[in-house]
Amino acid sequence: MKSALKNKIRETIHNEMDGSISFSKFMDMCLYDPDDGYYSSQFNQFGKYGDFYTAPMLGQTFANTLTKQIEQCFSEVRENVLEIGAGNAQLAIDVILNLYERNIYLDNYYILEKSQELKQYQLQALQDKLPIELFKKITWVEEFIDQFNGVIIANELFDAIPTDVFSSFENEIMEKKVRVDNQNFSWTLSQNKKQFDYQLSLGDGAFDFEYSPGYHKIFTKFAKAEQMVCFIFDYGMDERQLFHSSRPHGTLRGFKKNLLTEIFENIGEQDITYHVNFTHLAFLAQKFNLNILGYTHQSHFLNNLGLEIEDTNEMKDHFKLLSDINLLTSPAEMGDLIKVMAISKGCQLSLNGFINFDKTHLL
Repeated sequence: MKSALKNKIRETIHNEMDGSISFSKFMDMCLYDPDDGYYSSQFNQFGKYGDFYTAPMLGQTFANTLTKQIEQCFSEVRENVLEIGAGNAQLAIDVILNLYERNIYLDNYYILEKSQELKQYQLQALQDKLPIELFKKITWVEEFIDQFNGVIIANELFDAIPTDVFSSFENEIMEKKVRVDNQNFSWTLSQNKKQFDYQLSLGDGAFDFEYSPGYHKIFTKFAKAEQMVCFIFDYGMDERQLFHSSRPHGTLRGFKKNLLTEIFENIGEQDITYHVNFTHLAFLAQKFNLNILGYTHQSHFLNNLGLEIEDTNEMKDHFKLLSDINLLTSPAEMGDLIKVMAISKGCQLSLNGFINFDKTHLL
């Protein structure tokens, strides 16, 4: 555990009049503190032996299939891609190479990355894997590009946006904040003083739920685009499924070495995440006059496009490929747990990824 970060959080809490901070503040410090935050760390977070893995890490099938959808979008928007939070850069590598193989020559591939450590990791990976003429297409940015025209990829972005936590009982809402108790962190209930973007559809019974104030800021950025299609991939569901007494403790969780951990342990050394409320995203899309082009399970999205399975020669590679495809599409794995939403500005497309099993009506 990073004692410097833990002490910094303790000091922040002690400086508050009520002796507590919102969970979004706590999560922001744990993940994004420039000196000691999780995403500022040097250790390997990704893959089988890291703390988590994402769809692009499971071979080229995900990226190759997504590229078919991006190609369709280029009939309406310019041939630019903006990836928000590129992780280990594997998706960028595979998308750029696959577009090139399809004789599609990108104007630019932008990566929005605020972590200097991750930026250096990505730079090295992209230099190692791409021909120089393709590497030159990549530009790192620290803010959203105003008047952007192209395709935006937000793969597991929203579940990393710091969230507040609330407790609901018979439609009365209390905020769950973080305090210091015997030098350790713990929960404390506080009268809720925060405003929500819209009227929440809270179910009966007692349960905790997450609500991120940071989503609003991201959608203000989307609204500044000139013309775009944005693909959002994330663990989550619609509000009626999410806000329910069957989830009494909400969906907040920590991950270290691909294992669930306690939120107040491993400060600065574990990932913190939660399920995304796609109803909230749909509301913000409508508020900012963005089009919702589709919403479905990742398995349906990929199968609708036709899985672009990479070639393998070795038997062991073939078995690994089958295992990776199962993780991507199985209802018990990423297939149903991860949802895909597409939003746009300045264009209306009937996207192939949502041709069957579009569930936008549930939002």
